[in-house]
Amino acid sequence: LKGHVYDMFTNANYFLNFQKLLGIAKGVKVDNAESQRQIIEMYKLGHAIPWDVRKAQPALEQLEREGKIKGLVLDAGCGFGDNGIYLAQKGYRVVGFDFSPEAIEIAVQRAANAGVSHLTEWVVADALNVKDSPLRGRKFDTVLDSACLQCFDPKTQRCYVDNMGSILKSSGTFVLLVVCNQSQLRSWCRGLRWMEGHVSDLFSAQTGWKIIETERVTFIENIPSVRISKGIREFHATTESPCLRMIAQPVRGWATAGVVVAGVVAVAAISAMTLLRRR
Repeated sequence: LKGHVYDMFTNANYFLNFQKLLGIAKGVKVDNAESQRQIIEMYKLGHAIPWDVRKAQPALEQLEREGKIKGLVLDAGCGFGDNGIYLAQKGYRVVGFDFSPEAIEIAVQRAANAGVSHLTEWVVADALNVKDSPLRGRKFDTVLDSACLQCFDPKTQRCYVDNMGSILKSSGTFVLLVVCNQSQLRSWCRGLRWMEGHVSDLFSAQTGWKIIETERVTFIENIPSVRISKGIREFHATTESPCLRMIAQPVRGWATAGVVVAGVVAVAAISAMTLLRRR
C-alpha cells in the first residue's frame, strides 16, 4: 500500500501542474527538454508510468474495429509499445519509435512476450528530426499518435506534424488521440473545445492537411482515481481522461495545386464581374 500511495502522488505531481492550476507561479512554460528528462528518470527509477496501462487504448480498439487503421503503421512516441502490439496481434505490420532507449527496450520485450516480434520493429528516433533517424526515407500508410503530440508545446507541434507528414504516404492517414485536460506537459491546453480549434489550425488546408473526422472519446491513464456513484466512493487504478480523436489526410501535389487554381479562378471571376458592373 505504501508503494502504491507513493506512486499515486508521484504520478499526480508529474501529471498535474498544481502551481499552474492554482496560479501560484505565473508564466509557467512547457520545457520539452526538461519533460523528456523527467520521463527518462521515471523509466530508470522504475516508477509507475502514467501512460503505461499495459493494454491498447479503447479508442484505438474502436478505430481498428471501424477499419480506420490501414497498411503499414507507424506508432509515434510508442512508449512501451502496447498500442502497436495490439495492432500486430490484429495482423498489421507496425514500426514503433520513441526518443527513449529504455522505452524501446521494454517494447521489444513486450512484443516478444506477445509473440508478435515478426510483425513489429522498434527504433529510437527523434520525432522532431526524422530525416536523421532510422525512419529516414520510409513511408507509412497510417501514422498513429497516441498522446505524443501533446508532449510538445504549441510552437514545436508544427515541426512535429511536418516531420510526421514527411513519412506519411500521400494516400495515408494521420490518426490522433490527444488528451485534453491540463497537466504539466499540457499547461497550454484549455480543454476539449479549445483543443478542437487548436487541432483544426494544426491540420488545416493552409498547412497541407484535410481533417476527415473528429470525435470526443476517453483516454485511459495509469493514475489512481476516486469516482462517486450514487453516494458511494469507488477507488480505481486508472483515470478516464477527456480525449479528442482525429483523423486527417495530407493534401499534396495535384490536390494542393487544384485548391490554388480554384482560388485563382474564383478571384479572376470576381474581378471580371466587378469590371463589368463598373461599365
